[in-house]
Amino acid sequence: MIFRPLKADEIECRIGSVGAKGFTMLLYKDARCDMNILDETVGEFNWQRDHKEIKGTIYCGVGIFHGSIEQIGQGVNPWVWKWDAGSESYTEKEKGEASDSFKRACVNWGIGRELYSAPFIWIPADKCNLFNKSGRMSCNDRFEVTSIGYDNNGNINHLTIKNMKTRSVVYSMGAAGYPSDEAMKRDCESYYRGDNLKNMLAYFGADSIANLSKSALMKAWDQMQKGR
Repeated sequence: MIFRPLKADEIECRIGSVGAKGFTMLLYKDARCDMNILDETVGEFNWQRDHKEIKGTIYCGVGIFHGSIEQIGQGVNPWVWKWDAGSESYTEKEKGEASDSFKRACVNWGIGRELYSAPFIWIPADKCNLFNKSGRMSCNDRFEVTSIGYDNNGNINHLTIKNMKTRSVVYSMGAAGYPSDEAMKRDCESYYRGDNLKNMLAYFGADSIANLSKSALMKAWDQMQKGR
């Protein structure tokens, strides 16, 4: 079973170590993203989760239905399970640990595993608002992944991150200019929806994003970047 790679708007940015010259940034997914992808890929009735505590540690198992109803009557269990442990959050211990174990179990299935190929991300001080809080540097700016691309092995080969406050690019990785066609199509499909999608496709004379010409795809992607 293969799960699709994460789209740009499904990836969250978290500030890591902060210093006077800037800070590191980490990429992650939340539990709702995992739930949505499971629903999308296997169907909302074909997966389940379970939690148990072992020696004080919360574990989560994600089970996916991989068989038929007839197998149950034959004594065959059609559910395949993958488990992992969670770590505590800084706020609600049990809730944070349960959520973290679920997200890790989903990684065991392959959901978001590509985030482990993320590069070292450094955001310099001139691209964010740093301030001293009780003797320690901090930053309250929020950031978003605006585009991402993957190579044939599922590793990240293109990444763009913006400061949501200034709307400026603070990090860019990959070939200058545009990501792969596949990455641009995924980003456009996530961004253009409803009437915006209909109007964009009508403007370029296409019936779907998949059938946009190379030049039209680049123009649609450029317009998307300006609107974000």
